[in-house]
Formats: sequence, structure tokens, C-alpha cells
Amino acid sequence: MSKVKEIIMLILKGTAMGIGNAIPGVSGGTIAVVTKIFDRLVESITPNIKKLIKNMPFLIPVGIGMLIGIFLTAKVLDHLFENYYVPTQLFFMGLIIGSIPIIMRECKKDGSRIRPVNLIPFFIGALFMIALLFASDGQSLFPEAYSLTVRDIILYAVVGAVAAAAMVIPGVSGSMIMKVFGAYDRIIAAVADLDITVLIIVGIGVIIGIFAAVKVIDIVLKKHRQGTYCLILGLIMGSIPHIYPMEFRFDTQGIVGIVLLLVGLAVPWLTELPSKRRKGSE
Repeated sequence: MSKVKEIIMLILKGTAMGIGNAIPGVSGGTIAVVTKIFDRLVESITPNIKKLIKNMPFLIPVGIGMLIGIFLTAKVLDHLFENYYVPTQLFFMGLIIGSIPIIMRECKKDGSRIRPVNLIPFFIGALFMIALLFASDGQSLFPEAYSLTVRDIILYAVVGAVAAAAMVIPGVSGSMIMKVFGAYDRIIAAVADLDITVLIIVGIGVIIGIFAAVKVIDIVLKKHRQGTYCLILGLIMGSIPHIYPMEFRFDTQGIVGIVLLLVGLAVPWLTELPSKRRKGSE
């Protein structure tokens, strides 16, 4: 019975991670830390086939839970994007702006000030996103739903890989990375509509990203932690103009959107409360 209970708990924890990963600004990695499975998750994802098979009793329930959480959240979000675009975008804008202090704290986690040299990756990230905005003339990188040109296939796979890599880092939202690159709405719609072709392409990128990220991110964060988080911070801050809904008006949806913007600002802080309380009680 304890084994069944453990599996159910792993599925529930995976579901919480899936919901977190589907919402821009909420970090699935942070939820993994809060639910006390982060270290085991990172150790379990390995290119070593024997170790991977050995870890399957842990990975499968967590993976099932994540799929459940992502699918349920995607169905809701797809409806919101279609019918309440401005309030939904403003809510996500609040989530992303609210995550900035968290990333800044990660930049200075070792207690030191941000070194001037690490402002270089920050500006590279910010300027890259601003350049994308001008290059796309304010339009999404995926202007047509489910378009599958060679360019789109490559972009879907690359965004999936980068987002999956971001999911490994506590404090960074993988879906926020998708939002940053303009692929989020399309991928959420693909999940909600079970568009298998798009999901397979993104899934391949996610698998590559996760396996590559565990080792690479471990090395990069150990050697260049501050620079890495400064780059992420630049990407996030540079993405804000991409997310602002140009259709905003001071009508009912606009006013609701402003309220949701404020709610979104608070969500990243609220998701950190359990871990802060736990640290305070230790």
C-alpha cells in the first residue's frame, strides 16, 4: 500500500510541476524544489541507459503527472487566449515582471554584487529580444497556427529544447521562454487540440533539451552562475514588449486585465513562500 501511495504522490507532484511549467512566470523547477523531488529528478535524468532504466519507477509517475498537468492547463489557457486575449496577456506580463526579482536574487545568490563583466550577457539577451521584436515587426515568430515550413519545424524544436533546458533551473519558467520566443500560444493550442505533428516536433526538442541541459547547465551554473542568470534576466526583460497586448483598451477586458496584471506580479512571490518558510524554520 505504501508503494501505491508513493506512486500517487509522485503523480500529484508531477501534476503540480506540469501546471507550473504550462504557466509563464511560474517555474516548474521551483515547484520540484518545493515538493522535494528536484535533486532526485536531476540525478535520474541521465544518458546512461542502465541508470535511466533503473530510475523509471520514479520518472514514469512524475512524467505522467506532468503530462496531466500540462494538458489540463493547456485546455483552459487555449480557451482564455481565444476569448479573453488582453486580460490573459496582461496576467502573463505580470507573471514575467514579477519573476524579475527572483532572477536578480539568483544573480547575486553567492552574496556578491553583479560583476560588470556579467552585464555583457545581460545586454546581449535584452538586445537579442529587442532585435527580434523589430525583425518580426511586432508579430509572433509563428504567425500562422500550425504552419510547418522547414523554418517552423526547426524553430519549434529549438524552442522546445531551450524551454526544456530552462525547466531544469529553479526560478526560471520554461513556458516563459516559449512566451519570450513567441511560440507559447501555438504550442498551448497544439496541446489543447492534440495536434500530434507539432507535439512530436516540440517533444523531440524537449527530450534533447532535458538530456543536454542536465549536464551542461550543471557545468555552466557552477562555473558561470552569475553570467548565466544575467543572460536569462536580459532575455526576460527584453521579452516584455513582445507580450504587451497591442489591442489593449480601457474597456471591461482592459480593466480586468490591469487587475490580473497585479495578481500576476504577486504569483512568483507566492510560489516561493513555502520554500522561504521552510528555510526560516531550519
